[in-house]
Amino acid sequence: MRARLLIVSIVCAVTIPALGNVDPSSHNPSDDLPPLYLTIVIHNEEDMSRGVLPKANIPDYDGDANIMSHFAGAMRAFAEMAASHGARINFGSDWTFSRGVALHEPTFYADLESLGHEIDAHAHESSIPYQDVRDEIARASGDPTHVASGMNEEEIQEQLDAFDALHPDFQILWGIALPGHGAGECTATWAWRPSRDDWTKHDPNGRYVYIGHGELLNSMTAIRQAVSARSADRVNSYAVFVAPREFLAAHGDPEMPEQWTAPTDSIHYWESRLAWWDAFLSEIDVLVEGGGVHYASLTEIASVFEAREESLDFDFGEVPRSDLPMRARNAKSGYPLSN
Repeated sequence: MRARLLIVSIVCAVTIPALGNVDPSSHNPSDDLPPLYLTIVIHNEEDMSRGVLPKANIPDYDGDANIMSHFAGAMRAFAEMAASHGARINFGSDWTFSRGVALHEPTFYADLESLGHEIDAHAHESSIPYQDVRDEIARASGDPTHVASGMNEEEIQEQLDAFDALHPDFQILWGIALPGHGAGECTATWAWRPSRDDWTKHDPNGRYVYIGHGELLNSMTAIRQAVSARSADRVNSYAVFVAPREFLAAHGDPEMPEQWTAPTDSIHYWESRLAWWDAFLSEIDVLVEGGGVHYASLTEIASVFEAREESLDFDFGEVPRSDLPMRARNAKSGYPLSN
């Protein structure tokens, strides 16, 4: 059974303008602090890496129409549900997912963009470079943002120099990662301009804006902690994170490989996972209504940063680091991990 669309009553009919539409002067009326700007980030990894196909634990998006149809349907439903909360998704696509869109789901990117979400180039450059990943989104009828996500921390300093030739296609950086999302990944909850000497330090003349993602945990405890830690002198940011491969088809579906199925009473079944996220966003909505959190895309957060940049204080000491790998952090928070 293919993933059904979740129909919602409130749908944003236009894409987000290039400069965003968040009011940089918006404040929490209860404590007069700027809000925590929260984004839902979705990443699609490439299903082929260094000539290895299929890549372990990645759906064959561009090689199997049934697989692509299921996960695209689940993500449409997720996007509609998120939009019904007013939430914003930055949907990061590596190259094989974009080829799957072009081959099997040609309206997918436009469908998400019509709901107010954004499409980013997500890459590890094991097969093709960032610019080609961005071009694959455009060839699949998407309107790629200026966001580059998924860089390896061990390569970021060299990458900044390489991106100079690609500017202005890439202006915003998100999700600098360690291999395997190990312990020690950046958990800063603010935005800055990375220095060419040390990307964790601010350079007022830097060309790129880096948006910190916080603990990168789907956890209300972590979000509330980030709300409590807001500073009046910075653009406060946080991201919750999900991958399409977590939304599995029904067990016994004859058109889906067994690896990508689950019993319908399992949290890993796509409708159950969708319901989990709906409930999670409903909890976040309370913080939004109170003014402490504002849903925003990465493009919008960058525009807020640029508008407030001259008044910000970047003397925050060392960038905080996680002490557990991402999977262990999510397990500790109770997030229902995929198989």
